[in-house]
Amino acid sequence: MKKLALALFTLTLITSCDVEPLDPAFTQGGGSQGGGSGSESTDLTMSTYELDTQINLVFFGIPIETITNSDFNIANDKIISGTNALSAEGSPFETENLIITRNNSGQIINDKSVNSSGVTTNETVITYTNGVVSNITYEYYGDDEDDYNYNFTYDGNIITRTEVGSTISTQFTVDGSDRVIKKESFDGEFSIQFETVSYNAVGNITSSTTTGETQSNTTYQFDNETNPLQVIYEDNYILTFLKDDYSDEIGGQIAQFLSTNNWNGASFDGTTFNFDLEYNSAGRIVSRDIAYDFGPELSFEFNERFSYVN
Repeated sequence: MKKLALALFTLTLITSCDVEPLDPAFTQGGGSQGGGSGSESTDLTMSTYELDTQINLVFFGIPIETITNSDFNIANDKIISGTNALSAEGSPFETENLIITRNNSGQIINDKSVNSSGVTTNETVITYTNGVVSNITYEYYGDDEDDYNYNFTYDGNIITRTEVGSTISTQFTVDGSDRVIKKESFDGEFSIQFETVSYNAVGNITSSTTTGETQSNTTYQFDNETNPLQVIYEDNYILTFLKDDYSDEIGGQIAQFLSTNNWNGASFDGTTFNFDLEYNSAGRIVSRDIAYDFGPELSFEFNERFSYVN
């Protein structure tokens, strides 16, 4: 059950806490007013970011609920530590601490999760060649089935990822502003999953379309205020996607973490969802509640909280 819950958690829009630049050549250079938390000044320096997630679905006729509460501590616009607390089907929360190790250039070379007993549950090792990512290896110590070993090559504006022991490969294409505009996965020579992404002039994603094993058409809406998550995640823009699964869609991650303004709504294949955002008197987002209800067999809820310092 825990493995299933972890798999479901990857369906959420959260990215990992890797926050250092991985490839200098591929790095992305109005709601109600509320009291909120943190400073009221126009300084957008974040101190903490909280993301609570609840997923309800029916899996082979069995109703399943998972709850994940994630807290991230931020300094100098980078995540320096954090915790994840996970509960599946009403079980007690299991809390893990996130530990990050960097090389002398400040690039992350290892991140791992350690449970309350001091045992490492999962670990990611990142290898660099000439300053760019050449390999990412992930090990989930509870089940080898979740492990992966990715190798990377670079050719112009295309990054190719191959997985050791698999026939699956993935290509990420970036535009002149170093933003991912296409993700395509292959089984051998055959394309099996394809996603294209469009942006507007201010840097917000406007739409993403997927075809292949998964088919969807999503459009995104934003407010006019600065997204404080962008500065935190933009220096690891590519890593956000390099370590995902070949079938994961990237549009939602771009909207939430990497767009210029705050994501406040989306339309999935014609079904529109508007989010509940709250701001402090300086116009800074202090909370966002996202609820997706796709019927009795699938629903998601995301609750975010933002705190600031001067």
